[in-house]
This record gives sequence, C-alpha cells and structure tokens, in this order.
Amino acid sequence: MHVVLEVAAWGIMLGCVWIAVYGVLTLPDSIAVHFALDGMPDRYGSPGSLFVLPLLMIFSLSIVSLVSHFVRPESWNMPFRVEERNRIVVYRKIFSMVYWVELEIALFTFYVQIKSFQQDGTGALTAVIIFMIVLVFTIISFSWWAGVENKR
Repeated sequence: MHVVLEVAAWGIMLGCVWIAVYGVLTLPDSIAVHFALDGMPDRYGSPGSLFVLPLLMIFSLSIVSLVSHFVRPESWNMPFRVEERNRIVVYRKIFSMVYWVELEIALFTFYVQIKSFQQDGTGALTAVIIFMIVLVFTIISFSWWAGVENKR
C-alpha cells in the first residue's frame, strides 16, 4: 500500500509538470499567476510561472521521500514514547500517515495547477481550507491510531 500511495503521489506530480509544459506551449505570453481571495487575478506573469508550484512541491516531496526511506523511524519525533514490543506496528502507522500526506499534497497541487492553467481563481480559499482540514485529520488520526497501537 505504501508503494502505491507514493507512486501515485509522484505520478500526480509528473502530471503537474506536464500541465506546466502544455501551458507554456499553448497559453498567451501573459497569464494570471496569483489570485485574490475573491478569485480575481491580482498578479500577472509568463506561462513559465506554471513550473513554480510543481517544482517547489517536487522538492518538498523529495525531502519527505528521502526521510521516509533513509532516516530510521526511531529518529523521528513521535508524540509518545514508542514501546519496543509495538514499534513495528506503530512505525507502520506513521509511515502510512507520511504516504497519505504525500498523496494529499500531490492532489492539492494538481488541483491548483489545473486552476492556474484554466486561469480560474474561484474556489481557491475553499480548496485551501479543505486541504488543511484533510491534512490535519490525516495527521491527527494516524498519530492517534499509532498511539492506540502503542498501548496494546
């Protein structure tokens, strides 16, 4: 499952880069690159700016992936002391949380990339609020679940 989540996140990020490439090839020389809370454009730039968000998020996902693959989970900051007898199940839950967060970040980035390509800023605030709620729910629920498993 972890592999599926991570591969899906990276595939979605590649889709974001593809949208940027397509935008550079098809959009006019000046596009809206930022939108106010009411959805109206308030800054303009070149279609090349469509690469900014995917590249930043690819960098972010790279850090998360590197940590999850190369830093031992015993070094991670947990909200509780992990009992030795439960460490495998606890770390599995925490890894699941990390990969779900990767996927959520990728999906949000894809949504924003599509809206940017469409030059449509409507619903941006709602999307950010929903993204933050989902992210917080994922982190809290998996941390709670890992804590419950730790007490068994």
